[in-house]
Amino acid sequence: MKTSFRLATLALVASAALAIAGNAFATQTMTVAQTSSALTIKVAQPQTDPQPAQITIYLPSTNQLSATQPPPGSTIGTTTGHVFARDLGIPLPLTGQVITRDPTQYTDNPCSPGPQLAVWDLQLSVAGQTINILVYVSQTTGDETALGAAKLVVCLAPADVPAGTPGRSPMGAQLLDATFTVNNVVKPTTTSSTWSSKWIPYGVSSAQVNPAGTVQVMSVVAPGAATIKTQVLSKKLKKVRITGRVTQGGKPAAGATVNLLLNSRSRFKTKTNAAGAYTFVLRNTRTTVTVTFFQASAAAAARSVTSAYCPSAPIPNVPCASATASPFTALSKKVRLKL
Repeated sequence: MKTSFRLATLALVASAALAIAGNAFATQTMTVAQTSSALTIKVAQPQTDPQPAQITIYLPSTNQLSATQPPPGSTIGTTTGHVFARDLGIPLPLTGQVITRDPTQYTDNPCSPGPQLAVWDLQLSVAGQTINILVYVSQTTGDETALGAAKLVVCLAPADVPAGTPGRSPMGAQLLDATFTVNNVVKPTTTSSTWSSKWIPYGVSSAQVNPAGTVQVMSVVAPGAATIKTQVLSKKLKKVRITGRVTQGGKPAAGATVNLLLNSRSRFKTKTNAAGAYTFVLRNTRTTVTVTFFQASAAAAARSVTSAYCPSAPIPNVPCASATASPFTALSKKVRLKL
């Protein structure tokens, strides 16, 4: 049914903008996204941070490694990223594939020694060179079992050392960000999960590991939800307030984009505030009474939730640098209004 609603006020735009400003990422971050068959992990850090010597990502109990891994040489996914090439003084993009390797050939590797459940080779091409970054997948032991049954371990070569230093990364490449997706090798058992990781850096201008600089980084995967409610402010003026909240994993989703649909057609847009709330105040300019169905469609990109999750970070005695929530979309119920 045709309607002629107009926005009556934009009073909450300022508060929404403040919420977005508070969601900027800082220092090391990890973002995880999952479907029933695909797992995507992105790690990132500023160029000013030391090169990570080792990153350990713990597979939460809500996820299971497939009992049968693809045979060595199988392509199981893709990988992309960026590095800062110190020798060239510029950032460079990386692209490639994820290839399985024979785990029995890597039991004595110095990065993650011992039996491996799987080994994934991130074959990256950059500036005509190939960089192979190995992801060692192994069972956790001891205190680490509290973080998950398995872990993914990656070791990087030092970058902030003079050219010619033995073991230096190609072109002095320093990690900026890396994303890899693997298919049909890790399966979620629920729609929500909390991932933790431990980052151990090199010392500044050094090839020596700096354990004192170790931090933990978290990622939260959870579905989003949106509510909607109408309140008639004035029947005479045909004015109505539309309110609701957007949440993820039961916590407010600040800075989410909310599209208001009228009779299934997107008409108005706003952002949620720090409490995950949104408001539209509309006026129907038609002189006759009309029936309208309202619905809210919400979407959020990956964003910082450090203040909500870092206080309960799971790795004891290791500072929590950041926590990131996965992107999501959500649709509210439809509400009917005759005005």
